[in-house]
Amino acid sequence: MIFCLVQRNLYNILNKYFGMDIQYLNLENSKIAYIENNKEAAQTIFFIHGNSVSKRSWRKQYNSDILSAYRMVAIDLPAHGDSDAFDTKNYTLPGLAKLMCEAVKQLSDNKPYILAGISLSTNIIAEMLAYDVAPKGLVLAGPCIVGKDFTIEKFVKPNTHVGVVFTDEPAEVDVHNYGRETCLSKDEDDINIFMEDFKAVKNPFRSSLAQSITTAVYNDEIALLQQHNIPSLIIFGKDEIVIDPDYLDTAVLPGWNDKIYKIEGASHLVNIDQPEAFNKLLEEFATDIFK
Repeated sequence: MIFCLVQRNLYNILNKYFGMDIQYLNLENSKIAYIENNKEAAQTIFFIHGNSVSKRSWRKQYNSDILSAYRMVAIDLPAHGDSDAFDTKNYTLPGLAKLMCEAVKQLSDNKPYILAGISLSTNIIAEMLAYDVAPKGLVLAGPCIVGKDFTIEKFVKPNTHVGVVFTDEPAEVDVHNYGRETCLSKDEDDINIFMEDFKAVKNPFRSSLAQSITTAVYNDEIALLQQHNIPSLIIFGKDEIVIDPDYLDTAVLPGWNDKIYKIEGASHLVNIDQPEAFNKLLEEFATDIFK
C-alpha cells in the first residue's frame, strides 16, 4: 500500500512538473483523463498514446512552441495514466476505438481536428474509422496497423522485448530493455517516465488486450484507411528496433504527399527521439490539412 501511494505521488509530481492540468470525462461510469492547452484555438490536434505509456508521452509535442497555434488534447487510454480501469470487455482494439470516439466527440467542440497516434494508438485510430468520427487528417507514428497482407508476425521484429506490453507482471529488467528498444533518447527523464507510466497501468489491461489480439478481435485496419481516404501523415523512426519501418512500403494508403516519412536517429517512439523533426512535420501537415 505504501509503495502504491509513493508511486502515485511521484506520478502526480511528474504530471505537475510537465505542466499538465488534468481533467476528466465520464464514460461508461468510469473516468478518462486528459490534458488540454490553447483551448480557444480554432483547430484541434488530439493525441492518443501507445500501449503501457500515457498522455505524458506527448509532452514534447504538447509543450512545443511550433505547435502552439493549435488546441492540443492528450488523452489517457483506459487503465493508463490517470484514467480509471474499465470493464475488460473494452480492452480490445474496437472497444478502445469506440471509447476514444466518444471522448473525441465530447471534446471536439465542433471544431476541425486531427487524430494523432503512436504505436498501439495507430491501430485504435484506424479502428475509430469504423465509428462516427470525421477527422480532417490522421497522424500515424510508429504504426503497427494490420490488414489482410500485413499481419503482426510479418512486421514485429524478432528478438525484442515487445512481449512485456502484453504481460501484466513482466520482469522489470525486461521492461527497461523494451524501453531502451523503443526509445534511443539519451535523456534519462525519457526512460524514467516510460518506466513510471508502465508501472501505472492497471491490470489486467495488457493480458486482456493480448487475448483479444490472439483471437483476432480487430478489423482490417489497412482497408479502413483505404476506404475513408483521409490524408495521413505516416512516420517511422528510420532506426526502428521493434517494428519493420519498411513494412507499409507496398501498402496503398492515403499518405500525405504520397510518402511515408522515416526520421533518422529514431526508433519506435519517434516523437520522443526526434521531437524537432517530428513537430516540424506535424506542423506542416496541420497547416496543409486545416487551410
